[in-house]
Amino acid sequence: MNTYKMVVAYDGTDFHGWQIQPTDITVTSALQEAWLRLLGQPVSILGASRTDAGVHALGQVARFHAQIPLSGTTLLTAWNAQLPSAITIRSLATVDYAFHPCGNVEQKTYFYTLFLQRPLPLVARFGWHYKYINQVDIPTFIKCLQLYVGTHDFASFCKPEHEGIATIRTIDHISVRKLVHHNALIVCIKGPSFVRFQIRRMIGYALDLARKPQHSIDYLKDILYHPNPQQTLIKADSKGLCLRKILYNDAFNNR
Repeated sequence: MNTYKMVVAYDGTDFHGWQIQPTDITVTSALQEAWLRLLGQPVSILGASRTDAGVHALGQVARFHAQIPLSGTTLLTAWNAQLPSAITIRSLATVDYAFHPCGNVEQKTYFYTLFLQRPLPLVARFGWHYKYINQVDIPTFIKCLQLYVGTHDFASFCKPEHEGIATIRTIDHISVRKLVHHNALIVCIKGPSFVRFQIRRMIGYALDLARKPQHSIDYLKDILYHPNPQQTLIKADSKGLCLRKILYNDAFNNR
């Protein structure tokens, strides 16, 4: 039995997230159904990040075990041919049996795309045009984002029903750059792990505060430093979020 590591890219628009759901089509279910059509046998795929409905990926990492009479190159080509156009397996390789996509993660990189004007249809599904974006003070928005860097309790940035789960997380880096061609901002966020909805709430809260002159940046500090999941600020739309890359602290696993 071989252990395989694969890197997957997908447009998450038409999927109900990565993780298998009882009735909805997900990225994992599409991968496993394509495998079944190809080889006539089931396979179980474990991913590194459970991206939510509508979230995209360029560098999702997953693992599966299988014994098949095909080379990695042949399997990659044949499997991709069975997949919908919204999913592409970028690479496929055998790894040590002990490899786990959720273990030894050094850093995950997410991009969030924020359109500053109504986007062209060709790119609209890969970013969010916040309806109040013209009211947002961009320098204040960027200052708000920098508050998140470091180790904090992000309980204020997850769903209330997530109470009781570990919510202390570390943000290694946040940067913002302008994508001139599409008149958009790309927010790059890096850290070892994130609570569900954390990034979308980080972006949404910062936008909300940066458009409301009645609130200072101290309002966001209070939310961050006094964790409480009962919040009324907005959550950014899922379509702006993309899992860009996952690095492991074992160099072998970064191949």
